[in-house]
Amino acid sequence: MTGSVTSVFGEPEDFEAALRADGVVSLLVTGHGQFRARLTQITLHGLRLSSGDEYLPRIAFIAIPADAVLVSLPIGGGPWPVWGGMEMQTREIITLGPGQRVYARTGGPCCWGVILLAGEDLAQYARALSGAEFVVPPAARWRPRRAALRQLRHFHGAAVRRVEARSAVSPTAKRRTGWSSK
Repeated sequence: MTGSVTSVFGEPEDFEAALRADGVVSLLVTGHGQFRARLTQITLHGLRLSSGDEYLPRIAFIAIPADAVLVSLPIGGGPWPVWGGMEMQTREIITLGPGQRVYARTGGPCCWGVILLAGEDLAQYARALSGAEFVVPPAARWRPRRAALRQLRHFHGAAVRRVEARSAVSPTAKRRTGWSSK
């Protein structure tokens, strides 16, 4: 199944419900103020891309599906979510393997990007690129070559921008809901 949606949220419960497909089991906002978040989700054949902008600090409990791997990308200038105690750095990606259960927390305004794909697909891609067997680790930090990370971020960002450009969530709609870009 393929599809895409961009949504703006004023209630954390609605944001939590929209994130269920990405493995979010529960979400707890830990800061005070008006909740605001924007979420873009893209489903392709065997691949799911998500991009979020959040305003308040929160903790999310995430259960990675048994057949999937979550790849977290550093989007924007940071800070980024802390995944199971692992703080992401500018040139890193973090992967969480099939069936992993972690907390992801943010300390305030945050942009993030994730890719969810089948663990077996990732293993096949890695074998094709390296010529060696690849086992998806439960949780890992990776420091890919700068060019490779730049291309991955470009691919993710281009897909998100295309969906947002076609979305009903126009700049006018964002202003009406109290959303403003960082």
